[in-house]
Amino acid sequence: MSKKNPSLWQRALEAAVGDDTPGSPPLANRLLAKLPGGAIVQEQMDKVEKRILGELKHRLDRLEGGGEQTVQVVAFSMEAQSGHAPTRDLREPAEMLRELLAISSEQSKEQAELAYYSSLLRNLLPDEARILSAVSDGGVYPLINLVALSKLGIQSHVVLENTCSVGRAAGVQLPEMTRGYIQRLMAAGLVETGPEDYALTTKYEILETDDVLRKLIAQMKVSGQRNQLKRRVLKISELGRNLWEACRITED
Repeated sequence: MSKKNPSLWQRALEAAVGDDTPGSPPLANRLLAKLPGGAIVQEQMDKVEKRILGELKHRLDRLEGGGEQTVQVVAFSMEAQSGHAPTRDLREPAEMLRELLAISSEQSKEQAELAYYSSLLRNLLPDEARILSAVSDGGVYPLINLVALSKLGIQSHVVLENTCSVGRAAGVQLPEMTRGYIQRLMAAGLVETGPEDYALTTKYEILETDDVLRKLIAQMKVSGQRNQLKRRVLKISELGRNLWEACRITED
């Protein structure tokens, strides 16, 4: 029986990291192996971007009815996110807006989706891809927010957000950055929080021993400020699920 052909995104991104052989490790793992962190991450992401654009142009040129238009949409979307904007992006704003409107009037729904997903992927860090992978199966992870309370017991402001076990569970390279990763994924609309899951009581209690969290609570007590721990769960959003399914990234 023949295997189901991978999606356009999967084939393009597999080629971008230089390994599209059957049975190779998942795409996210190979990206992480190549992008360990810090300045190396940015350098390698720039290389990946160039290879993605080249591969996308090669593949999309062959699409029936509008390959050139699709490449234009994707290239513009990805270049707009890059710190090394091409010269053509230095045109008059009015000209750029007219081009975007012209593209929008001609592109298909699939092409618009492709452009949007390319922008999301371009902005993901390798560790964030790990977290997205961890929640892609629909599972949830305990998450805690530390909030300050007024004298009347009313929440005044959030002191520390997104203390969560998903980073270590996903095997990120910088677990101490998990809060920031989650914040970025939330801003992109790829993950979201839900109400407390009482089946995770033990995991919440373990999470409450987090060093950073305990130090902040201790400081608030010394200063006489009341606090409360808000229990939530972290889960994939509808957009995150759609992106994951469009890429057809599996563990096969």
